[in-house]
Amino acid sequence: WQWCADCYSESSFKHLVEDWKINVMRLAMYVEEGGYNIHKQAAKDMMYQLVDICGDLGIYCLIDWHILTPGNPLDPKYADAENFFTEMAERYAGDPHVLYEICNEPNGNDATWEVISEYAGKVIPKIHAAYDKVGAPHPIVVCGTPQWDQLVDAPLKEGRFQGNEKDLDDPLPDRDARLQFDNVMYAFHFYAASHHEGSLKNGDPDYYNFYRYMYDVLGKLPVFCTEYGTVEASGDGKPDFDRTDKWLIMLMGENAGHQKVSFTNWSWCDKEEGSAALKPRACAYESWNDLTESGKYIKKIITSIQSGDTPAMNPKNAYKPNEKRK
Repeated sequence: WQWCADCYSESSFKHLVEDWKINVMRLAMYVEEGGYNIHKQAAKDMMYQLVDICGDLGIYCLIDWHILTPGNPLDPKYADAENFFTEMAERYAGDPHVLYEICNEPNGNDATWEVISEYAGKVIPKIHAAYDKVGAPHPIVVCGTPQWDQLVDAPLKEGRFQGNEKDLDDPLPDRDARLQFDNVMYAFHFYAASHHEGSLKNGDPDYYNFYRYMYDVLGKLPVFCTEYGTVEASGDGKPDFDRTDKWLIMLMGENAGHQKVSFTNWSWCDKEEGSAALKPRACAYESWNDLTESGKYIKKIITSIQSGDTPAMNPKNAYKPNEKRK
C-alpha cells in the first residue's frame, strides 16, 4: 500500500474474500523508500486499519516490516524495528489472525544468516513478551532468509550466503542454526520469469536451478512463500504462467518432503507493471474486477484451491526431479 493505498480498503478486501475466496493478506509496509521512517504515525495507523479489517473479515494477515534497501536488517535505518513490533504485538496479542513477517528480503553480501538470526534474536522476544503478558500462545513469526528470501536452508548449511559464487547444489557442511523460538517459519520468495531452471555456466545448462534446490529443501524447514510473482524479479515484464504453475504445484506438496506451503502473491495493486493484479486506475474507481492477465491467472488459482476443486495449475508443468539435464 506504499504507492497504491486506495487499493487497500474494506471494500477491496471484502471483494477478495467473497469473490476470490482469499484467507490471508500480506500487509507490506516499506520502512525506507519513503515509508515508515518518513511517515511513522501514518504508516502505523494504516497498518492498524488494515489488520482490523482482516480481523473483521475473518482472514489472516501478515504484518510485514518491508526492508529492501539497505538489505541488512541490522542497519541503523531499521533501528525502530523492536519498538514497532512491541507496539504491534501489544495491540494484537491474542488475536489469532495476526502473523508477523519481521524482515522482508534480506539482501547483500553482509546479510548472512548470522546477521539475520542476530536481528531475529532481538525482535522475536519483543513479540513473545507481549503475548506472554496476556497469557496468549506465541504467534507465527516469519523470518527472512539471505538473498532476497531465496537461500532458505541457510540455517542448515555452512557457507550458504549471497555472493559465495557456488551453485545451489554444491556440497556445503551441514549445521543446525535454526532459530530457537517456537512457531517460527522461514520465508521463500520467487518470481517465475527469473527464478527457474537456471542458466548456462561452465557447460552446465541449469546452473542455479531453483526448482531442484527448493524441491529438496521443502520438508526440512517450515516455509512460507510470503511473496511470489508471475513475472521477472523486478516486478515487471511478461507473465510466465507455465513456470508459475511449476512453482505452485511444488508448493502444494509435490516436493521431496511433501510439505504444503502457503503463498501470497505480489501484488494486489494497480501500478502499471506486470506483477500488478489490477489495471491502472482500477482502484480509484473501485473496479475490483478490472484485472490484468496476471490478476486473472492468480484469481483462477486461488479460487480453484479455496473451493476444493482441482487446482487450476496445469499438471504437465510439474517439476520432475529425475528429469535429465539438457
